[in-house]
Amino acid sequence: MLTKQIAFKRSESLSQVDYKIYIELLKGKLYRGVIFISVQIHKSDGLLLDWQGGKLDGITVNGNPVEWKLENGFITLVDQENLQGLTEIRINFENEYSTTGYGLHSFIDSDDQQYLYSQCEPYHFSKIFPCFDQPDLKGTLKLIAQAPKEWKIISNEKKLEGNMQNVELAQVQQLGYIQHKDDYQIQEFQTTKKLSTYLYAIVAGPYEEIKCEQLHNGIEMSLFCRVSLKQYLQGDSNDIFKLTKDGMQYYEQLFQFPYPFSKYDQIFCPEYATGAMENAGAVTINDSQIFKEEVPIDQIAQRGNVLLHELSHMWFGDLVTMKWWDDLWLNESFAEFISHLCQSKVHNIPIDHWVEFLKSKIWGYITDQRNTTHPIFCDVQNTDQADNIFDGITYAKGAALLKQLFTMMGEQKFSQAMGQYFNKYQYSNTTLADFFGVLKEQFEGDYLLQWQQDWIMKAGLNLVELVSVNQNIYTFKQIATLKDLHPTLRNQMFKVGLYDQDGKELEIKLIQLNPVEETILEFEHQNAFVLLNFDDGSFVKTSYSQQQANFFLKNLSNLTTINRVLVLRSIWDQVRDGLTSFTTFINGVLKSLLNETDDAVLQMVLEWCTGGVSFYCPIKHRQTFENELADVIIELLRKCPKENKNKRLILLDYLALWGTSQQNLEFLLQHINSDEAEFGFIGLSNGWRIIRNIFANLNIPKEQKWQLFEKWAQRDGTDEVRLQKRFLESLFNFDKLWEYFINYNKEESIPMVKEAMAAFNHQIHLEQLFNYEQKYFEILPTIFSTKSSEYAKEFYHSLYPINDNINSYIELCEKTLLNSQNDILTKFLKESIDADQRRLKTYKFFLDPK
Repeated sequence: MLTKQIAFKRSESLSQVDYKIYIELLKGKLYRGVIFISVQIHKSDGLLLDWQGGKLDGITVNGNPVEWKLENGFITLVDQENLQGLTEIRINFENEYSTTGYGLHSFIDSDDQQYLYSQCEPYHFSKIFPCFDQPDLKGTLKLIAQAPKEWKIISNEKKLEGNMQNVELAQVQQLGYIQHKDDYQIQEFQTTKKLSTYLYAIVAGPYEEIKCEQLHNGIEMSLFCRVSLKQYLQGDSNDIFKLTKDGMQYYEQLFQFPYPFSKYDQIFCPEYATGAMENAGAVTINDSQIFKEEVPIDQIAQRGNVLLHELSHMWFGDLVTMKWWDDLWLNESFAEFISHLCQSKVHNIPIDHWVEFLKSKIWGYITDQRNTTHPIFCDVQNTDQADNIFDGITYAKGAALLKQLFTMMGEQKFSQAMGQYFNKYQYSNTTLADFFGVLKEQFEGDYLLQWQQDWIMKAGLNLVELVSVNQNIYTFKQIATLKDLHPTLRNQMFKVGLYDQDGKELEIKLIQLNPVEETILEFEHQNAFVLLNFDDGSFVKTSYSQQQANFFLKNLSNLTTINRVLVLRSIWDQVRDGLTSFTTFINGVLKSLLNETDDAVLQMVLEWCTGGVSFYCPIKHRQTFENELADVIIELLRKCPKENKNKRLILLDYLALWGTSQQNLEFLLQHINSDEAEFGFIGLSNGWRIIRNIFANLNIPKEQKWQLFEKWAQRDGTDEVRLQKRFLESLFNFDKLWEYFINYNKEESIPMVKEAMAAFNHQIHLEQLFNYEQKYFEILPTIFSTKSSEYAKEFYHSLYPINDNINSYIELCEKTLLNSQNDILTKFLKESIDADQRRLKTYKFFLDPK
């Protein structure tokens, strides 16, 4: 863990950092090499090197061997207190590949091919090489890599062609590294621009390459993936290249700065721990974004957002980088908003991209109502805390507020401000003050400073409701959802839609609410029904009385897609807040889906129903709801024309999820045995979901279940088979798993052990799991102090108790919280307390129906 205090002291002491890395990317479990670090030293007491890796084989300073100490992840040089000026440090190292998805990760595919990729944000580059692992010590990277001849090697820059003219290589070879071998190659790469360490990329393996034929401004582009997925990526490659080039052109115009790097590779990586990573010129992406079958249109839009999000980071984050993790939002909030804006301009698919943006905002709404919420700009004391803020505030809420800012300024002035920002701060680091300093030059009036204070510097969400209507006098109420922790009330500006008793739209009106609890406004129309935050212009929670909710439910067909979703979301919030029962939601909303024409609305309501079944009703009632939901899905499928492929794909997803009764599983078994069954072809992912349910719930012989597995495994043919087998085998090895989890030794990758955890913590084991609840909470501090943070996170979330002993879980969380010395564990425990307290409120409708 790196603290802000150490990082700031180091950035005052050091500058002009350059790395030359000579690395042997070996088959198997190990890699090794030599790193040369050139650095200007102003104060030698700040000379700490980060190293979270394995063996160090020697360190020299300016050619002379020195003694060193390694403590708590930092290398200190003994008797080097007088170092000043330009200094060269050489370090020899050996390390193991990672199995966590962070550092330098190794994956062995089902065809025994090995694939490597780096993932370094926020503080993982020092798991690969000794370095100064903080954003504001930007440096250049010169990479020389040795790897098997059949492997591709990819990094931030282009390869140098021709014979290597590298004097240092001979020195490295004299040290015993990167010796010439007939079955290995040595590749040298051009030196990068100045980059933060978390943006360096090293990727190697037998990746297949698909090159872009028609380039944008001569910028070379390629897609890479493992051999087993190339056939699927090839089919989408033209669409991906077109979206990338169109997005690049739009960003260049909007930011008034050309694409800042020499190439743009997109590498689809296995066992990827996140969605994607914006390594400069070499973006790594979760290869779940390679579609092996036809998918609903929203998944195409989501992939488009991922691709454009990472592309925008080439400017926001890579060209200009935050000084410290306090300003992570300068990267992520911008990328999240800008990618949706860009999609709305260049991605011509039949979907409302701002409805997709609303889905992202909902993540922000949920996060901002937890007791662990934080301001968009927040004080981050260390890299563990930095890891904690990759959340719905930094991404979704920040993006929603930047949309507000964009609307207030207008596209032209926003573009001018961005042009100034990137030209002024290119290849350097900035703070919030730098960013707002540029905005002020283009912003009219004095409102920007107050907006910054209220929205960027303060946490918490406001709820707005219309509390009374008397003729043409309308009274609005604003409260803070976490009034004890974050009581701020804000100037709220948004549109409202006014409707008459028959559901006819009367007027769309822009209103402003004062930063007080009650605001009274006078409208021209009398006794109208008012739709709050019309078209989703603001970041605000809305609430409706039962009468108002019933009116909008009755008149949903008169509303646009985004406004239908807003109304239904407000009604769903009543369930999450414990004000309305899940049963009422099902009866009032789900039946209306029988007449719903918009796929986006259908999909979001079905997703909320999934949450309701899983979290907001007791276990003994869940099968009843799943059966009812499955019945509705079957009815919708039977009514849905076969040519409406998108809707059918959505419905089949949820039928596979909810068809868990004996009757429905037998019905679905027919479908995965034959494409001639009633609903026709079942895709690979839904087939696996159905097979998991069959293994867990259907009363047929075990031999028949494994025959079904073998049939589907042949149909799939990718490493997904191994993941599914790990889950299915673990369902029947319950007693052996707990000891394995607490003694995990990294032999198995985290995605693989996650499958075993899912099988262990499954509802078919509810009675046995009761005996592990106390053990789980007792072992948590040890897991977080002895295992990698990546494994500890998975352990926490995948094994958190799933029974209905909610009061007990709250007590155990509170007790464990007293002993927590880990920032990540502390946050998780607080969030679990918050979630369980919310569940208790929703359960009351089942325990006491009156």
